[in-house]
Amino acid sequence: MIKVNFRRVKRQSRFATVLVATLALAAPRQLHAQGVPVDMGSHIPVGIWFAGAAVLGVVLVFGIMRNRTRTRAEKQLSDQATRDLYAKEDRDAKTGTR
Repeated sequence: MIKVNFRRVKRQSRFATVLVATLALAAPRQLHAQGVPVDMGSHIPVGIWFAGAAVLGVVLVFGIMRNRTRTRAEKQLSDQATRDLYAKEDRDAKTGTR
């Protein structure tokens, strides 16, 4: 059986009541926005941002899906080309040419 200390509950509820009453009295009388609404300008730049984000998302998904469907031979060819490029850059760095 759960025992409830009613004195403690009464004390806590009294504190909550005093706190809410104090906040209500301290709050300004008019809580709505003051003044004339501000003209924020055109919504075209926001639309361009969303369109750019959508295009970027589509390009990323396309690239990921295309990369996943590569064959083993294509992956090996790409890895070998990368190794060749790194080796060429190392040789150029050692000789000082670009």
